[in-house]
Amino acid sequence: MSRGGGGLAAGRLWQASPAVALGVLLLVAAMMPTVTLLALDPRLMAGVSVWVKPLKFQASLAIHLVTVAWALSLVVWRGPRPRWLGPVIALMLTMAAFEIAYITLQAARGEASHFNLATPLTRALYTAMGIAAVILVATTAVIGLSILLFAANRTVLVVGAALGLVLGGIAGGITGLTLGSQPSPWIGGLASNAGGLPLVNWSRTGGDLRVAHFFGLHLMQALPLTVWVVGRLGGSPRLQAGALAVAAVVGVGVTWWTWNQAVAGLPLVGV
Repeated sequence: MSRGGGGLAAGRLWQASPAVALGVLLLVAAMMPTVTLLALDPRLMAGVSVWVKPLKFQASLAIHLVTVAWALSLVVWRGPRPRWLGPVIALMLTMAAFEIAYITLQAARGEASHFNLATPLTRALYTAMGIAAVILVATTAVIGLSILLFAANRTVLVVGAALGLVLGGIAGGITGLTLGSQPSPWIGGLASNAGGLPLVNWSRTGGDLRVAHFFGLHLMQALPLTVWVVGRLGGSPRLQAGALAVAAVVGVGVTWWTWNQAVAGLPLVGV
């Protein structure tokens, strides 16, 4: 059976991995009450609604899981699907569930989930959340590597999707680890999300380590999207491969540059 057209049909994603597709549905369902609470709950944290962070993470993880399911849907395996993929996917989903549950619980309590070292319990849970995040991106990279090694249909789109999972997992993990080791995401400027860039709330008055983390993680989508766009425009497989290589280099470079910019205390976009 030939795959690799790149479509995002729900049935195709479900067939590729029912567990991942179910995770997407649950995250989308969770976003509905979160949006309602965002509109109704007046409480603020770091200058924005307490429900902004849960909503952002629900959306981000939904996109993450859609990307994984889509990558798997492209693949024709060389022989049976690798046996370890089931446990790896289960571990990835468990870590995602823990992240969302803790972030949402802390929002409901009006307390920070990230960088919360106020008590021994919050310190332990913040550490556990950091470990969970590393496992989440590491398992994602393992899925991508499995596709690279064992896919029979190594089209440029399949390679781009797999490489995106690998590089996004690595870059997201490295930036996430270093971000989590800091006392806050802000370097210089105001220690607040108020007045930050729309939607993402990145600082406009100083460095913000979340910028590089964002760009690193979203290599997962940027690389296959580049291949897909070039293909839709009529580009040959060779041109698609060249575009993929350029996108990978540029994506890693942007991640590195925005990290150094933040460390220097400079915002991505100033006031």
